Amino acid sequence: MRNLHLIPAAMLLLFASACQQQASQPPATPTSPAVANIGGTTIDESDIDDAISALPENLHLKRNDPKLRAHLLRVLLRRQALSRHAENLHLDQDPAIYRRIVKARDDILIESLQQWKMRHLPEPDKAAIEAYYNTHLGEFTIPEQVHARHILLANEKQAKSVLRQLKHGKDFATLAAEKSRDDSTKARGGDLNWFPRGVMVKAFEDKVFALSKPGQLAGPVKTRFGWHVIELLGKRPASRQSLDEAREDVIGILKQQALEAWVDEQVAAANARIINPQYQQQSATGQAR
Repeated sequence: MRNLHLIPAAMLLLFASACQQQASQPPATPTSPAVANIGGTTIDESDIDDAISALPENLHLKRNDPKLRAHLLRVLLRRQALSRHAENLHLDQDPAIYRRIVKARDDILIESLQQWKMRHLPEPDKAAIEAYYNTHLGEFTIPEQVHARHILLANEKQAKSVLRQLKHGKDFATLAAEKSRDDSTKARGGDLNWFPRGVMVKAFEDKVFALSKPGQLAGPVKTRFGWHVIELLGKRPASRQSLDEAREDVIGILKQQALEAWVDEQVAAANARIINPQYQQQSATGQAR
């Protein structure tokens, strides 16, 4: 199904950058026990919690591990020390660096704004969900797929020899490990997993999709990679998600469309004006497309 993504920050920079201003004083945060102080800046337990939240999910379970928290505190102290030193050197006043700082701030605000708006968008009604589903059935169709494995050989003679051995009962995975030139699959017995049409080269694809029953062999098949011996492991016919199965995807798509429409409204309300005629022309051409 379609992968849903929030609108990239670059799309929102047009109206966000038009409203740039210095960061205001942040609101007071709930009290959290202080753990360190550096140059007048206090680092507390919540700062370490935030750092853990940014780590891979498998590390979140170690939130209370003293060693992990101590390591992250050292990282935070190092960041503060280096950041303060950069400010003392007035690096933040360099125009190029300042633009990067502003952009990073904008990116954070834009992401937060998108998330806020998505939370406040109304849920699409039943009629809208059904209408989208019925007019975009192709988006909810899963194409025919096959599960196959192969052994890649250097020439036709080798491929025919391997095919004969397989027909006489030799184990496919063993031969793949011993003889296949495909280093990416030989360790797992030549397994290519499930794939639809359009993934493999045509000669290989035509041969494997022509097979009908698991266990059937095909080959030798010549491609630009060499000579293949193929075994079909499984086959799935094309199918389509039901409306109930696709409902959450449809809701996400409709809310994404609503977000995009809202963004367009914000851009229009910001009264952005392109001054350079060359960009005016390019902008008009892009909109026409």
